[in-house]
Amino acid sequence: MSLGRGDTAFARSGGSPVDAIYGNLRQLDPVYHADAKFAGELGHSATEAYRFDIDGLRAIAVIPVVLFHVGFATFSGGFIGVDIFFVISGYLITSTLMRDLERGQYSVARFYERRIRRILPALFVMLLLTSIMAVILFLPENLAEFGKSLASSALFGSNFFFWVSSGDYFAIQAAFRPLLHTWSLSVEEQFYIFFPLILAGASGLPRKPILPLIVLLLATVSLGMSIYATRSAAVANFYLLPTRAWELLAGSILAFGTFSPPRSRTASELQALTGILLIGAAVFLYTEKMPFPGLAAMPPVVGSMLVIHAGTGQFKTNVAKLLGQPPLRFIGLISYSLYLWHWPIIVFTRYYWLELDQWMMLAIVPASIMVATVSWRFVERPFRPSGAILNRSQLFGATSVLIAAVALGGFALAKHDIPGRVPPDIQRMASKSTYHGRWRECGGSFKRQRTLNKLCMLGAANVKPDLLLVGDSHAEAVAATIFETAASVGKAGYQITDTGFRPLVGYRKFGEQEKYSYLTKLTLDLLDSRPEISRVVIPIYWRQAVLEDQYIDAQGRDVIGQDAVKNGLRALITRYPRKRFLLILSPANSSIFGGNAAARAAWFGHRYEPHITRAEFDNIRTRYQMVVEDLAGLPNVRLFDFSNKLCDDRFCYGKIGGEIAYADDNHISYSASKSLIPDLIAFYHDGR
Repeated sequence: MSLGRGDTAFARSGGSPVDAIYGNLRQLDPVYHADAKFAGELGHSATEAYRFDIDGLRAIAVIPVVLFHVGFATFSGGFIGVDIFFVISGYLITSTLMRDLERGQYSVARFYERRIRRILPALFVMLLLTSIMAVILFLPENLAEFGKSLASSALFGSNFFFWVSSGDYFAIQAAFRPLLHTWSLSVEEQFYIFFPLILAGASGLPRKPILPLIVLLLATVSLGMSIYATRSAAVANFYLLPTRAWELLAGSILAFGTFSPPRSRTASELQALTGILLIGAAVFLYTEKMPFPGLAAMPPVVGSMLVIHAGTGQFKTNVAKLLGQPPLRFIGLISYSLYLWHWPIIVFTRYYWLELDQWMMLAIVPASIMVATVSWRFVERPFRPSGAILNRSQLFGATSVLIAAVALGGFALAKHDIPGRVPPDIQRMASKSTYHGRWRECGGSFKRQRTLNKLCMLGAANVKPDLLLVGDSHAEAVAATIFETAASVGKAGYQITDTGFRPLVGYRKFGEQEKYSYLTKLTLDLLDSRPEISRVVIPIYWRQAVLEDQYIDAQGRDVIGQDAVKNGLRALITRYPRKRFLLILSPANSSIFGGNAAARAAWFGHRYEPHITRAEFDNIRTRYQMVVEDLAGLPNVRLFDFSNKLCDDRFCYGKIGGEIAYADDNHISYSASKSLIPDLIAFYHDGR
C-alpha cells in the first residue's frame, strides 16, 4: 500500500540501533509506517508523531503466536496474538480511511492498491515457495489437501476451507497444513471488502456520534454471535468473519476518537499497564481447550485497545517506552513476514523429521526471523510505494492474473498428483485404507442419517442380532474385528458410530449438538425396541472425550468432559441393568504413529521405531482414570485396555511384531485390533 507524499513521519526517532542497522528509514523506506500485520497503515502527516509502541505491540502479538506454534508450553495461549493483530489492523486502517474521507481523498481504487501492495507480494512469494516444498515433500493425501488450501488461500477463502474440511484448529492433523495460518488473512480481506464501503456510504452522516454508533452496533452484534457460537458452532466461531468482525471493529471504534485521550500521566500509565497485563494473562493462562473466541477473547482485545488508547494522549507511558525499544520495534516491522513464514517452516520441519526435538524448536525461531527479515527487506518494502514496479492499472491486472494462476495451480494439485513423484509402495504404506478392516461403510451413522430400519447388521448370517457397537471413530476402527469375532461364535449385531460421538445420555457435545441428539435417541430407541440386544460394546477416544471436548447438559448448562462422560455413560449403563457393557479404552496417540508417518520415514530414509514413553501416556491416562474406574465399578461393565497390548513398563509402541499398529496418529489398525479377540470371545459368552 502507499501513503501520501508526506506520510513519512519518523518523529522522536533519535539515533536508534534499528536506524543504524537499516539506515535512515525515512530515506530507505518512504512508505514506512505503523501498519498492522496483515494490512494496516496509520498514514501520518509530516507533523504527526510516529507510534513506536504500535510496532512493539505487533511484536507482542507475533512472538507468542510463533512460540505457541513451535510448541513452547509456557505460551499456551499464544494463539491470542491474532486477536491483537485484528485490533491493531482495525485501528490503523480505520484511521487511514477516516483521514482520507476528511481530506476528500478517499478512493476505493487507492485503498485496494494499498492493500495489494501491503499484503500480496509477501503472501504470494510464500505461497509459491511453500508449493514447491509441498510438491517435493508431501505424500499424495497431504499434497491434495494442500492444493485445496492453496486455491482457497489465493482466493482469500481459506477460513471457509479449514472450517469445512479440517475442523479443529488445534488438532494434531493441523501439523500437516502449512497454510492453516492464512485463515486470519482471509478474515481480514473479507472484512475489508465491506468495511470501506460502509464508511464511504456513511460518510455523509455526522461523524459524531452516528458513525461510531453504527460501528458499535455492528461490533455488538458480532460479539453476541461469537458468544452464542461458542456453544452452538465452535469451529465456525473460530474461523469465520461474522464472529471475528467485532475484534477488528474494536480497533475501528478507537480510531473514531470516541474515547477522549487520557488527561493525566496516571491515567495513561494505568491504561497501558492494565492492557499489557490483560494480554499477558491470556498468553500465559489460556489453553487451546478454552472455548474461543467469544467472551474469552475480551481480555486480549480490551487489553490491546487500552495499550493503543493510552498512547493517544500526550504522555509517553512506561509500557510505550518498553514497546518502543529497538528489538521489539524490529520484530514489529517484520511481523507480517514472520507470521507468514514461521508456520510453513514449522510444518515442513516436522513433516520431514516426524517430530520436533528441543534443538529444532530452538532453531526454528531464529530461522523464521531470518527468513522474515529477507521477506520484509526484499519483498515487502520494494512494492509499497504507489507506482513502484507497477502502476495501479498494471498492478490490478497482474494481481488478477496471479490470483487466478495460483488458484488454478492449487486445484490442479488437489485433483492430480505428478506421475512417478511418490513410489507406489510408499503410497500404499501412507494410505489409511491399508490399515482398515471390512465394513467401513457402516460408519457415519449421523452423516448417512441411519434409522432403526437402515442400521447395518453385521456378523453371523441368519442370526437375530443381540449385539450393539456404539461410539466414535475409534469404534469404527475396531468394527471389523468386533463383528468378525461375533460371526466366529455365531453372533451378530448393529453398528451406530460416527466421528466424535459418544452415547452420553443427557449430554451433548459443543458444536455437535444435533449429531448427539440424533444418535443418542437412535441408540436408546434401538435398545428399548430390541430387548434381545444383550451386549453393548463402547470404544471411544477417552482422552479427547474427557479431557478436550466440552458439553452441555439437558438444561443447557456448560459441563466439563469428566462429568459429562462419567454421568452420561453411567446413565446409559444403569438404564439397562440386564445388558452387559464392554468399555474399550483407547491406546496411546502420537503424531509419529500411523501409516503416514511410517511412509514418510521410509521415503526420507529415516529409521522408524515409533514409541512414546509409558510415563507420558500414563500422565494423560491418570487425568481420566477416575472416570473409567467409576464406570468399571458398575456390576454389568467390563473393560478392555489396549495399552496392555501395545505398551510395556517403559514405552508405548506404534509397531507391534513388526507391523504398524495405527492407521493414523490415534486410530488402531485392523491388525492391532485383533488383540481384542480373546476378550471379545469371553465377553460374547459371558452370562450365557
